Amino acid sequence: MKNMARFSRILSIEGVAILGAFVVMATYFSLTSDSFFVADSIRYYVNEAVPIFIITAGLTFVIIAGGIDLSIGAVLGLSAGTSLTFSMWGWPAWVALLVGVATGLLFGTINAVIITFFKVNDFIVTLGTLNIAAGLLTVLTDHKQLTGTSDKKFLAISETRVFGVTTAIVISVLVLVVLEFSLLKTSYGRRVYATGIGKLPAFISGIDVDMVKFQAYVISGGLAGLGGVVLAAHLNSVQSGLAGGYELTAIAGAVLGGVSLSGGRGSIWRAIIGALFLATLKQGLQLAGVDPLIYQIITGLCILIGVVLDKSVYGFALRMTSKNLAKHDQVLQEGRSA
Repeated sequence: MKNMARFSRILSIEGVAILGAFVVMATYFSLTSDSFFVADSIRYYVNEAVPIFIITAGLTFVIIAGGIDLSIGAVLGLSAGTSLTFSMWGWPAWVALLVGVATGLLFGTINAVIITFFKVNDFIVTLGTLNIAAGLLTVLTDHKQLTGTSDKKFLAISETRVFGVTTAIVISVLVLVVLEFSLLKTSYGRRVYATGIGKLPAFISGIDVDMVKFQAYVISGGLAGLGGVVLAAHLNSVQSGLAGGYELTAIAGAVLGGVSLSGGRGSIWRAIIGALFLATLKQGLQLAGVDPLIYQIITGLCILIGVVLDKSVYGFALRMTSKNLAKHDQVLQEGRSA
């Protein structure tokens, strides 16, 4: 009985299911491919996924607050374009970085204003800004590929090695730690959760729910801008359609990590585990020689199975915990009666 209770408490921790699935998948690929569990290979695919990690973290704030942001992929691509363009024009690396982040902040603010002040549905708003950002990137590139910059300081934003890992990975880890702390350990984080659980109860308790959502969208936009700068420094080239579909990968990663699309539940680290699961799956299938079209199908199936499994395991754990508590209360009552 004690072992079952302990097991149910472990399963009740959100994200445990996807973490276990990730460990099993990584173990399988490491046994079937000699080049999978190699430092350079791991560094490569994690570095490729850094922009997705960054936007997934920002999106998590929005989803927990009860919203959605479909524009982050296109905004990331546009931010990559604006930052690389300024670097190609000869501006210092720090200016190019600020321009890219400012691009993301601008779109995040536009989303926030229209959604919170004009009360327009967030799905419609962010779908609109997605198309605007994608269109602006097409205009910026003029249907051609930006060939890149010779500024080594700009390229160093992503590619410099620090203790064996790239600065892109270091930047993402710092961002994720700061965001996780602010979400779980600050009053703003508590307001984000309360807003996602219920706007009316949060409002009655004195929380400015519109301001909470406003700030969440600005954070999401700013991080999309930062992700764009990191991507531009990594690729040193930008073309029309860059980062298209990143928003769906970020949403899928967050959901796989146990972030509830209805709001009020989730955390940064669990969302990143979900995104890392997808990045690892892609790398493993590529090393196995799987056709990219088949990869899309397998990824979709894994998302559906992962979400259902996570919900089922979490529900089972809660039921087991409730039964154990009920039995415990019954034993206490019988002891008092005796």
